[in-house]
Amino acid sequence: MPSSARSILLGALSLFVLCAGTATAEQSRHMANIGLVGKPWAVAVKITGYRILIDGVKPDGRRYFFATNASTSMTLSVTLEMVSGEATGQGCLTHLENIAQQSSAHINRNVMHDEIQQMPVIEYVIPEMHGQREGPLHLFACAGKENVYADIHISKTGFKTGDESLLRDMLNSLHIVSADTADSLDHFQAGSAPYLQGKYSQAIPHYEQALALERSNPRLDKSLWRLLIDNLGMAFGMTGDIPRAKSTFEYGLSQDPANSMFHYNLARMHAGMNDREKAMQSLHRAFQNSLPRKAGESLPDPRQDRFFARCMLDPVFRTFAESLMQPAV
Repeated sequence: MPSSARSILLGALSLFVLCAGTATAEQSRHMANIGLVGKPWAVAVKITGYRILIDGVKPDGRRYFFATNASTSMTLSVTLEMVSGEATGQGCLTHLENIAQQSSAHINRNVMHDEIQQMPVIEYVIPEMHGQREGPLHLFACAGKENVYADIHISKTGFKTGDESLLRDMLNSLHIVSADTADSLDHFQAGSAPYLQGKYSQAIPHYEQALALERSNPRLDKSLWRLLIDNLGMAFGMTGDIPRAKSTFEYGLSQDPANSMFHYNLARMHAGMNDREKAMQSLHRAFQNSLPRKAGESLPDPRQDRFFARCMLDPVFRTFAESLMQPAV
């Protein structure tokens, strides 16, 4: 994947809410619903007075939410992680114990263990500079539902005795609600996480759903839409489904006829179907449409592309590929 495309993909996985207008809108919200695409439920938590800084999907597939409250000097983070088996209470206890052990060198009083809303909780204070005063206060909680762990972290700087109630009130506001309907961007993010890890079969269903939603209700900007077509087509290709990969790139070209990467990837699929002539035609269109090329967006060298390895044994194709890579006169 070109570095520019990977940068776009990584950026799409973490949606940073930083512009002033958006931040103001987020501050007026009273509840945040945090869920995983494909799950009919979400974790709801009270965020009155909070500014959402991050709300998106990490490259490893975890859903991550992070918000701050300037007036109370508090931060909130919620991470949802899907696991292969059932999320259990013992799994939560083990997770919290690991957090306590990792932080033990910095804690200036014993870790307090508790339970809030049937969730195991640990609470401790880390000293400020030189240990001259207390703070910040940290509260970690863990909950499991089906095959998903929810990791909740609430902290407050400048801790004073009695501030514990602020953190506990926030945790008490947490509950499970029905999830909002996922849109094309949600499915694009959910598919991109496994795609970046090479788990193409897991990416395909989300990418397919994203494309189906885009056809009826477009939401993605042009760069993300192009990346959706590229990634879905290549995911099909990498799993051996050449016909569906070919039809994906053909659809992309029906909407964006001059897209050089669509032509290039279509050539790859023609090569996979042993159609030398069509592979050459598509490669010719790819390089024709790529001029003038933008910095960092040059097409791959077909001579070094494994999709064309068999074609390169053909003298006609090899000569043609060499001609494509000659510098423009």
